Amino acid sequence: MPPLVERTNKPIFIVSSGRSGSTILTWCLGQHPNILPQEESNWLGPFAIDVAIGYQRGTVRGERGQLSANFIEREEFLSRFGQTVNHLILGHRGQFEDRDLRRKAGWFPPPFNVSRSVDDPKSRWVDGTPENSFYIYGLRRLFPQALFIHLVRDVTDVVRSLLNFFPDGRNRLVANEQTAYEYWLRKVNCCVEAEQAYGPEVIYRMRYSDIIDQPETAMRSLLDFLGEPYAPECLEPLAQRINSANVPVDFNATDPATDPTIVERARKLSDELQKTSQQRQVSASVAKKLEAEFNQRVQYFANLEAKYSDAQQVVAKLQQQFETLKGTAHDEQGGLPQQFHPFSSAKELQG
Repeated sequence: MPPLVERTNKPIFIVSSGRSGSTILTWCLGQHPNILPQEESNWLGPFAIDVAIGYQRGTVRGERGQLSANFIEREEFLSRFGQTVNHLILGHRGQFEDRDLRRKAGWFPPPFNVSRSVDDPKSRWVDGTPENSFYIYGLRRLFPQALFIHLVRDVTDVVRSLLNFFPDGRNRLVANEQTAYEYWLRKVNCCVEAEQAYGPEVIYRMRYSDIIDQPETAMRSLLDFLGEPYAPECLEPLAQRINSANVPVDFNATDPATDPTIVERARKLSDELQKTSQQRQVSASVAKKLEAEFNQRVQYFANLEAKYSDAQQVVAKLQQQFETLKGTAHDEQGGLPQQFHPFSSAKELQG
């Protein structure tokens, strides 16, 4: 690995289903003297794909392509962009902390202090975007030394929260109970595969219930995984409720239209994650699967321009055929029927 990549700091990504506590955990870790909390970064995962597409374009011509002619490998290419992002975020710490700047922009100040002292080193940052669950492979390419926290909350509690959460104040995050279970399954299955692919040295499974029931023990264990000393101030945000769904005590999430097999799958996986320990063995086959899926995404989006061009040619050809049919109908009848359609039958044209 190039020396510059080795010096890249280690960002922290909390991956989970939404409504699992990622926001409060982000702010808990953000109270640590060395960790800068961040707002959600739903752009970073797609950006990893965009960078990989750029690399493909820069190497497709072999020795006549700039990147390949300079023997620049994809791993280095992506990690250099990740390093720039890392430095950009840390370099704007002052602006992020500036409450007056936020007010002038018409934004609310953050719910907690970003830094407790200007002397806090804050040499790494934490991000709790749930959508990053779909992009763990790509994020590891951008940030080779990033660490991930798989935050697990009981699926029944997540579904209840999802059905009572209105991000824009009007519309629910999910349409119904089945959509909520499917939402949870998609994200959590991605996190489980990442556990299997990269092991406990890279991705740490943390139970939401542990944060609530034994916060100090849970935080000490998490900070040990992150390689940071324990800081008691990391527990302070737990005393407040932020981003809450305010689920009524008597709320009943059960919907008779929900497929029971979806519910069973989700609850079985949820129980397994709550009751069993994280496996230490790494699966090379799952790692290859995640790499292949990333490459498929890259290829799909890289080919979109060509597919769009092909579609335009098809539309032009159909338009030409339509104009020809119009001309034929006009010549045969001395005029165009009012309800003429290019796919009308010959009988309709004569009628």
